[in-house]
Amino acid sequence: MAGVTERLARFITETSIDNIDQKTIAAAKRHILDTVGCLFAGSVEAGSRIGCAYVSEIGAGRASSMIPSGQKTSSAYAALANGLTAHLLDYDDYEWPSMAHPSVTVLPAALALGENRHLSGRQFMTAYLVGLEVISHLGLGICPDHYEKGWHSTGTLGTIGAAGASVKALGLDSDHVRSALGIAASMSSGLRANFGSMTKAYHAGHAARCGVEAALLASKGFTAAAGVFEDSKLGFCEIFTGKGQYDLNLIVRDLGDPFAIQLPGLGLKPYPSCAATHSTLDGLFHLIAEHAIKAEAVDSVECGIFYMYPQMLIHSRPRTGLEGKFSLEFCVALALMQREVRLNGFTDAMVKKTPITALIRQVKTYVAKELGGRGTQYPGAIVKVNLKNGKSHTYRVKNRKGSPANPLTEAEVLKKFLDCAGRIYKKSRCEEIAETILNLEQCNDMAAVVDLLVD
Repeated sequence: MAGVTERLARFITETSIDNIDQKTIAAAKRHILDTVGCLFAGSVEAGSRIGCAYVSEIGAGRASSMIPSGQKTSSAYAALANGLTAHLLDYDDYEWPSMAHPSVTVLPAALALGENRHLSGRQFMTAYLVGLEVISHLGLGICPDHYEKGWHSTGTLGTIGAAGASVKALGLDSDHVRSALGIAASMSSGLRANFGSMTKAYHAGHAARCGVEAALLASKGFTAAAGVFEDSKLGFCEIFTGKGQYDLNLIVRDLGDPFAIQLPGLGLKPYPSCAATHSTLDGLFHLIAEHAIKAEAVDSVECGIFYMYPQMLIHSRPRTGLEGKFSLEFCVALALMQREVRLNGFTDAMVKKTPITALIRQVKTYVAKELGGRGTQYPGAIVKVNLKNGKSHTYRVKNRKGSPANPLTEAEVLKKFLDCAGRIYKKSRCEEIAETILNLEQCNDMAAVVDLLVD
């Protein structure tokens, strides 16, 4: 199919917030708030300190801010630092068709350029939304094959989405946008083998940085292939997915009609762990509450999971807190021991605690065919808890908490933000930031918003 790259470029350049409905704008503000909260919470982690120190050493300029330190660097490297930091805790939003974490790639790019170019809140949100749309539609066309090959969509598709947001922020015409998309396609990278390490978060920061760089290069006349997605021999879809394993029509069908943030929707996480653990945790918490189950009474837990999840949950015996986020066994053990799964549970020390390691060995997983196959979105789980007294309790989860079919309430989104932001700021400051973001369309200069975010 010819013209895919051109049609994406036209969509990006022609989209105006004047034609975006209020529900979509409201959803955008919720996800921006959630991502900023994750950025704040991630800023106290070791990976953020390392990444930001590296950016500081580069000394690339004073165009945009690292958050929350306020230290200045280039727009591209501010996007790197902020994207990496926002994804470190794996607490940020996610989307099924693309199998990506979209906001942690798109928002840091748009925020860096929004600050530097003094965009209004409306211009900033438009850039953010078109970036999300690019990721989602590329995902529709090439996933799950792309993901199943081992690519981390946050790094690969996120690079192109970040470029889409960046060119919109810069106000480029369609020819320059097409070049930026081509440049970004060659920058795309990210391997799922790095799940459970700091490098997974780097994928998000790398994508955000490359998106900004691609847009800035294109703005100066740097060129790229005109049809980078549809080239049937050497194009992005062919190389990153494989012959016959993608659908170009899906990439350009119904762009922005409605926006992906509304349909199929993005998930917001109630737990700071891989989304593949969430349905199981929902089921386990249901059983704990209904039957007053205590950890010491449990003989074993059987977890029926979706067929793709063994490819994501790759650390059945985790050694670090980061690996624990990609271990269903650890997440179940943690839930049983603490009766909650929160940020403070994913530490290296917690993973090594004897009661936890003992419980991990009691958790068994299996692929449950009844949960569906390809085409299933936000799949559920089957949880069976076997007690030492011989009793067993089973629960099947259909719609996980935080998914589009079972979304977090407005109050829950705000509570999560205040909890995350409370890691670094007092409650009054957190509430002021939340109010500003939730009224972002009234902002005349994103530089003022960034000033509020930094220490």
